[in-house]
Amino acid sequence: MKQEILIAIIAASSALCGVIISQAISLTRTFLDRRHQRQILLRQKYEEMMFHFSDSLQWIQQVNMCRTQQEIFALAQCPATRKALSLCLLYFPNLSGPANDYLLAQLSYYEFIIKNFSENIPVTAGGQAFTKPECKAPTDNLFAKKNHFEDLIISMAKKYTKA
Repeated sequence: MKQEILIAIIAASSALCGVIISQAISLTRTFLDRRHQRQILLRQKYEEMMFHFSDSLQWIQQVNMCRTQQEIFALAQCPATRKALSLCLLYFPNLSGPANDYLLAQLSYYEFIIKNFSENIPVTAGGQAFTKPECKAPTDNLFAKKNHFEDLIISMAKKYTKA
């Protein structure tokens, strides 16, 4: 009788160990799959943020090429920069500060362009602004913030695009 109980205990233990091992493997697999899916999501959002940043570079050129107040007022804020900042705030908090600095530098540059633009002068808004010596500060600030943000995007690409 003792031998029968011992056999039953061993059989039950083996079955229980099999269930525990399969559950442990299943949980590990689920964890790894979730981590992989998160990496894929981060890669996609990083690429999207980079595309918005690239699109934002055209805004500077568009503002400089404006010839009427209506054209300039239509470009009051760059939507691509705002989208890049939103993605940074949601997914990449370590990039949100430089993204916000870049947005603020764009606004400062835009304000300078607006203050120095006159429709009576037959030159583009950028052409009018560049004749002023005080144009150097907002332009340099804009490009410094853009370069800093771009350098961080490049340096952190490996971290977010490894999926």
